Parts: sequence; C-alpha cells; structure tokens
Amino acid sequence: MNDRALQATGNRLEWPGKPLAAAIAATVSGCLLSTAVLAEPSFDDQQTEPTTQLAPMTIEASYQGDPARSYTVPETSSATGLSLSPRETPQSVTTITRQQMDDQRVVNLEDALELTPGVTANKTDVGVRTSFRARGYDINNWRVDGLQSPGSSDFSGVGNAFSMDLYERVDIVRGANGLLGGTGDPSATVDLVRKRPQKDFGGSAYTSYGRWDRARVGADLNVPLTEDGSIRSRFVVTQQEGDSFRDNESNRNRAALASFEFDADEDTTLGVGYQYEYQKTRGSGWGANVPIWFGNGDLANLSRSTNLAPHWSHAESRTNTGFASLTHAFNDDWQLDVRIAQSTTDADNQLALAKVNRDSNRNYVGYWNEDGSGAILNGLYQINETRQRSARFDLSGKYDLLGREHDVMFGYSESRTRERRPEQDCVMSSTTASVVSSGCMFRADGLAITDWRRGVDNDFRIDASRTGRTQETRTRLRGVYAATRLNVTEPLSVILGARASYYKTESEDYGGDHAEQQENGVLTPYAGLVYDLSRHYSLYASYTNIFTPQTSETSSGDRVKPLEGDSYEAGLKGEWFEGRLNASAAVFRTRQENAAVMDGANLTPSGGQAYKAGTGNETEGVDLEVAGAITPNWNVYGGYTYLHFRRVDSDGRSDPSHLFKLSTTYQPAGLLDRWTFGGGVYAQSNIHAVSSPAGQPAGGVSTGSTAVNWPGYAIWNAMASYDITDATSVTLNLDNLFDKHYYDRYGFYAGAIYGNPRSATVTLSTSF
Repeated sequence: MNDRALQATGNRLEWPGKPLAAAIAATVSGCLLSTAVLAEPSFDDQQTEPTTQLAPMTIEASYQGDPARSYTVPETSSATGLSLSPRETPQSVTTITRQQMDDQRVVNLEDALELTPGVTANKTDVGVRTSFRARGYDINNWRVDGLQSPGSSDFSGVGNAFSMDLYERVDIVRGANGLLGGTGDPSATVDLVRKRPQKDFGGSAYTSYGRWDRARVGADLNVPLTEDGSIRSRFVVTQQEGDSFRDNESNRNRAALASFEFDADEDTTLGVGYQYEYQKTRGSGWGANVPIWFGNGDLANLSRSTNLAPHWSHAESRTNTGFASLTHAFNDDWQLDVRIAQSTTDADNQLALAKVNRDSNRNYVGYWNEDGSGAILNGLYQINETRQRSARFDLSGKYDLLGREHDVMFGYSESRTRERRPEQDCVMSSTTASVVSSGCMFRADGLAITDWRRGVDNDFRIDASRTGRTQETRTRLRGVYAATRLNVTEPLSVILGARASYYKTESEDYGGDHAEQQENGVLTPYAGLVYDLSRHYSLYASYTNIFTPQTSETSSGDRVKPLEGDSYEAGLKGEWFEGRLNASAAVFRTRQENAAVMDGANLTPSGGQAYKAGTGNETEGVDLEVAGAITPNWNVYGGYTYLHFRRVDSDGRSDPSHLFKLSTTYQPAGLLDRWTFGGGVYAQSNIHAVSSPAGQPAGGVSTGSTAVNWPGYAIWNAMASYDITDATSVTLNLDNLFDKHYYDRYGFYAGAIYGNPRSATVTLSTSF
C-alpha cells in the first residue's frame, strides 16, 4: 500500500504519510462517534426499509516513525534526577541524539555544542582552550553518565579529547543545576551518555574524507557473549588525521571504548568498562592566532591561513578512564543505581606564537608592522596531570500520599580531583640569540621574528628541563540530595529538592606554600512546578540558587571566592506525536556574584594570569526551541535565544544578543525514497566586546583594553545522503556553504581567531 493510502487495522486508524491529517481525522471522528448511542431500528414515514444506528467505535491515530532516528528523547533525568519527559521537566533541556550526530557529522564535543540552542563557543587558542557559554556565563559543570567530569577544554586537555563516536547522546540542561552536580552553574550542565552493550549482535562502520586531507574511520560492534544476551559487550574504535586551513596546523585523534554488562538476575545488572581518548594538534598556539591591528593602529585584515606558530608547537593529551555500574530493581517502583569512575589525563603543551604581550613595564608590545617587523615569538611549555575519581548513588521510586502516586529520589555524589604540574626551566633559542624563563613562559621577552610575512624562522626552539618541584591542587566535592515530584492535582505537579554540599580544595605551589579553601553544608534548594493546560501543553516555572567554587588564582596565590547567585526560569512547553516532537518557550533571569575576571597585568606566584572577583553579572532573556519529527520523514531541530545583560563584569561580554540555530533533514517518498536531504544555519548578531587586556596600539604600544565590535554572521550548511542498500549509505556534508569570513574569537590580547572556511566531507557508512 503506498504512502498516501489509508490503512485500517482492527480499531486503529493509520495514515503513515499524513500523520497530522490522521490525528485531525481521528479527533473529529472520536468526537462524533462518542455521541452515538445504541438505538432500536426505526422506520421513516416515507419508506419501508429500516434505518439502523451502530454501536460506538473507538478510532485512534497512530504516529508512524522510527524512534531510533529521532531528534528528541522520550525522557531524561539530567535536570532533576527523576526520569521525566521534556515536557514534564521545569527547565530548558536539550538532547543531541545519535541520529543528529550522524546526520550533521558531529565528531567532537565542540561540534555537538555548536548544534545546541543558546550555547556559544569562544576560542582562546587554536587547538587548546575553548570556553563554552550559555545565558552569559561559562559552562563549568561537565558530566559523563551523570558523574562529575573535568570536561573543560583548557590546558588540562580533558575536554579537547572527547570523541562523540563513544557516546549515544548529549544532554544539556540550560540554567543552574546545583541539585545534582553540587555546583549551581547558571549557564548549563553538559552530560555525555556512553554507548551501552545491547543483547543482540550488530554493529556499524564508516569512513570519511574531506577538505584539507581530513580522514576519519570508525567502527562500533555489539557482541552478546551468551546466547540470551545476559552477558554482552560493546566495542567502539575511531581515528582521525588531517590538516587545517591554517599554515602549519594538523590534527590527530584516536579513541576506543570497551564496555561489558552482566545480568546477575532479572533485577540486577552489573557493568564495567574502559575508555581511551587521545588528541594532538600541531601548529596550535598560545593565544589568538592573528592580530586585529598593526602597530600603527590600522586594521590588519590578514589571510585566514595566517598562523605564526612553528611546526613544533603542539597541544597533546591522553585520557584513560575506567568505569563500573550497578543497577538493581527492588520491585516495579524502586530502583538503585550506582556508578563509579576514575580518569587520568596527561596533557603536554609546548606552545609558541607571535602575538602581543606585556613587557617589564606592563605595557603591551609585539604588534606586527606592515613591513614584516615587530613580531615577537611568545612561548609556553606546560605539563598537566589530572586524576579524578567520581561516584554516585541514586535510589529512586514511587510512593502514595493522599490518594495519589508521587515520585522521589535520594542520592549521594562525590568527586575527588588532583591536578599536578611539574615545574620546568626553559630556554628559547635561535642561531643568534637565546632567552631563559624559570617558569617556562616567554612573553614580550621572547625572540623577535625576522620577517613575519615569511613565517616563523625555522631555527627557533624551546628546550625544557624539570626542576623537581611540583605544583599540586586537590579538590573534593561531595553532597547529599533529594527530590520529589508531588502530583498535587491531575494537571499540577510540584518538584521540590535540595542538596547539601561539602567542598574543600588544598593547593601547594612550587615553593611549598600551602593554601586551603573549604565550605561545609552549603544548601542548594530547588523548586519547580508544571501545570498541564491540555494533553499537549504545559506551563512551568523553576528556581534554584547558585554556589560554585572557583579554581582561578589571585595575585597572592589564593583562590577567588566562590560564585553565588540565583536562577529563575518560566515558560510554556508543547509535546505532540507521543513525544516525538517537542517545543518550548522560556524566559529566564540569573544573577551571579564574584565571577573571576583578569586582574590586569598581575601574575600569580607561579607566573600565570592573576584573577580577582569581578563586580558580577546579571542576565535575562528568552529561549525558544523545537526538536523532533514533524512527520515520520521530516526531522527538525533548532532554537532562538535572546540575551540581555542587566549588569556585566569588568571583562566585558562575549555573547551575542541574538542567537539562532536550525537544522533539518527530510526523506522524500516515491522514487527519491533512498535519498535524505538536509540543511542548517548558525547565526549570531554582532557583539559589543572588549579587546582585553591589550587593545588598539599607538606607536606599537598599548596600555589597556579597547572596545571592539565582534561582527555578527550566518553560516549555512547542507547535506545529502543516499542509501546504496538498506544497510549502506553515502553522505555528503557541506559546511560554511557560502564561505563566510567570521571569527571564533575577537579581542583576546588584541587578536582574533578565524572560523572554518567552506569545506566538504564524504562519508561511507554501513551497518549490520
């Protein structure tokens, strides 16, 4: 039967090609038929044939679509710890599904967050530090399978190594989420969910090739180890290598996952696994890779390929993670979930770049001149060792009260992080000169480049040796929490929760001096309510306060005091087609005090940038989002965010007032049913930013910050996929379709970082 045929099966009415029409027809039919009554035969005065009324029938419309190919999920527990549908959750919750990642060729964490409404990425360096922001604040709350993770993309290298081939989906909760994480980060919480073993044998593999010789291969194999699948395994491997549009830049990434599960009985499952992630970027730099201005103050407008980082400059990291889990169902209502993990990350950063930096007089010098002079090679050599142990115990269930059934969750979580940094003595040298740095940071005291127009001189190098001294920071964050959903009336549910957090950090610098910061019993309340207007629409509101310890150091070596504040959100949510299409509209307001900002030209005792508590931020705005399937063959995902700063700290802002993201795929019927077509757009308005701490120069010198305009832009993407067989397909992805010139960062140390030019990638994939 073709796609437009009306199918009847029993009492179920189905119209696969026109689900919306079927739903309307079923609604009308249900209303009409519900008024029918059983009647005795009657005779019309003008005829002798009897007229008979039939007994009532129930007709239902069924939405036909493959849930595995969806752009949404039926439920998530990332916001409250309770398993709720998106419409039942009183916060903005986004999920990047496996299907979205496959369609949009998402290979790392940055790709995934680029799709997420309300989230922006600001690069500080090429291949090293990237800050992700939401609602006007940096995202600092990272999780993997619900466990706290050191996921920031910084010199520790942890976040840079995330390979999305190892994960089934990414949940993003926008707004504060201190109930589960212990840190009430007002921006967002990112939770990566690993792929898990399944009971049936199967797998997939792919290979891709794109511009700048970027090649990637991956395989995913699910193997049951017993006939009934009670013992099962899953193995994932992936690797990527390639160059970049920038001179001297290349990338290499590898990752692997081995996961096992064992059903001890019908109520108990044990899991254990190991994960490895590696990344290396050559030609990476320490700071923004091109200057905004020449030394005379004129705009530089350099080529996108410009990269005055030597070929040996690199950022490298490897992360090894072991994890285990236990789930036990006491009955149909109560379940225990235990998860533990330990990860170790080793990061090696040997970085050099020609850029502006401060001199001994605390002025900013090193601006390039149009005649090729002026550029100074800055350098950094740093080794970071990060180990984190995390555990989480959750008990969830249901209980009856006042004639209604309610949900409840109790939990305990703990994470212990140790960061070690061996001290290095370094010499930067060339054939004609050399300079020494006891902290292995070369700023304006680096070496002059002969002519930056010809690139970095080949004879530059950095030689490092360990002194035997080590800087170490140990952080312990633990807490107990509970939440309940009270189904007060049929349309009204209230979610109440609280967390008591205990935080302690101890640090020891290279000279052996100790510092300690501790907070005990910090209470983080949570309240939310959801009111069902109908079976499709709900009103909601939520509140939580903010407490987040900070790791940034002051000029005295102490930690900047913790963040404090409040977060409010309210809105309307909709759900259609049995949860396969979700939409939301929210208004939010957040207040944050004590956010760490750069303390001018001051340094920490170890030679790094010093920070201080800022005057604080206060933001408000609107979030709109839609995700899911409009028809069985048409997926859509996107959102719009308006952000307004009521108050902003001294570092200025790096967030657009207007941010719009949309991606969609459509699979035609008939002769084109083996094709899938898609497209998308990422657009943001201009930003009134600040070039800080260095600004526009006069006579080759800057003494402070300068206000700048970070231009807005729109990036369009397209994709087309053809199913060669039912199991094998070939896909073409086109990124930055119109080759727009734009910036991933604008104004850091008087520099900028260009975004990716137009590129194409072809992927051949198969499943079995």
